[in-house]
Amino acid sequence: MPEIPDKCTCGAVLVENALFCHRCGRPTRELTSTEQEELAPPPIPAPVTPTLALPPQPLPISFANPIALRVAFLMSLGIMLIQMLPLLNYLFFIWWMLAGYAGVRLYRRLTGWQLTVSQGARLGFLTGVFAFVSLAIVFSIAMASSGGRDLLDQMVKQDPRMSEFVNNPTSLGIMLLMVMIMVFAMVTGLCAAGGALGAKFSPPERKA
Repeated sequence: MPEIPDKCTCGAVLVENALFCHRCGRPTRELTSTEQEELAPPPIPAPVTPTLALPPQPLPISFANPIALRVAFLMSLGIMLIQMLPLLNYLFFIWWMLAGYAGVRLYRRLTGWQLTVSQGARLGFLTGVFAFVSLAIVFSIAMASSGGRDLLDQMVKQDPRMSEFVNNPTSLGIMLLMVMIMVFAMVTGLCAAGGALGAKFSPPERKA
């Protein structure tokens, strides 16, 4: 180790084994590389850029969306209850459209997401699917009971040509299948139209 002088060039008396002058800060001797590394200031860490939390993305309207399924089921249940009321069941096309419209409003209330016209139509379509399944179950039970046979007998009395379909299981099955397809298209189409209207004319969100 090189000898350390007693005084600095500025005239100050140096402290024993001091590396720097306490008055002017001048090194008392030439520093080694190890001492320079020890005395070097620590590196300044890079500033951390805060990450902004992105808002949650809305779920697509499909059978994989549990909220959409819940809303569609509730709306289809409302349709079935109204269909059981006398006189009101004749206005079925209005209730099916209102079910799609109300489903969009309920979905927005539950999630806070504004649906587009296509998303509203898809939500209405889901409502129509549930409503059709309920109608198909009720229709199947009614046809399997004695009331269904009475209905077929009345159809034959009104039009004797219907006996060819009633007495032929294949023809009867094809006729029922065509009727079910028409009902499915009508129910889902009206509910989808109501859902599209609900999304189209839904009021905009209020900004805080």
